[in-house]
Amino acid sequence: MRINILALLALFLGACAQPTVLVTVPPRVDLARYPMLGIVDFVAAPERALGERAARQLVEQVQTAQPGTRFIELGDRETLLASVGSRQLDPRTLKKIGEKHGVAAVFIGELAYTEPTVDVKLSDLTKLEGGMRAEMKGEVSARLIETASGASVWSRSTEARRQIGGVRVSAEQGVSGGMRSSNPREAMLPSLVYQLTHDFRPTTQRQPVR
Repeated sequence: MRINILALLALFLGACAQPTVLVTVPPRVDLARYPMLGIVDFVAAPERALGERAARQLVEQVQTAQPGTRFIELGDRETLLASVGSRQLDPRTLKKIGEKHGVAAVFIGELAYTEPTVDVKLSDLTKLEGGMRAEMKGEVSARLIETASGASVWSRSTEARRQIGGVRVSAEQGVSGGMRSSNPREAMLPSLVYQLTHDFRPTTQRQPVR
């Protein structure tokens, strides 16, 4: 019995010790099939400039992940629609955009932020000890739509939270902390766009050596 158990254990350990190699996994979405892509400034509130920045960062992330991907910046959505005599991005409008700008598919997206929320916690009510934490949430979503058919071929949304300030109250240390001076909306943008473009980046995983 003991010999059988040892033999099984040896086989198990041998299987676990099987050598592996790190291999590259292609991105979930390969954009090579589109000779030219269009990018529309993201709809953003309340800072419109962040929508333009989000679009440019998406282009940077995609071109870093898939070098050689070609983009044409189409500007803000309202101006683009007016240039083709339309009011909404329906299949007919997308076809007009494709014909006018020579793009096979178009990225459109939206960017939004919540108002700051404050969380107050008292660790000791008798000593008035506790703290306050303020944070903001950002959300971004995007779609890739083919101009010839109006079909959506990719979509994704993601969110991120960022602490924008905090105060700690202690009987021994007094009041510490404060509000961060940087623009939290702008600070969150790179992380949001990086997560959004996950499907366009190759990844790696370990596989057994054959």
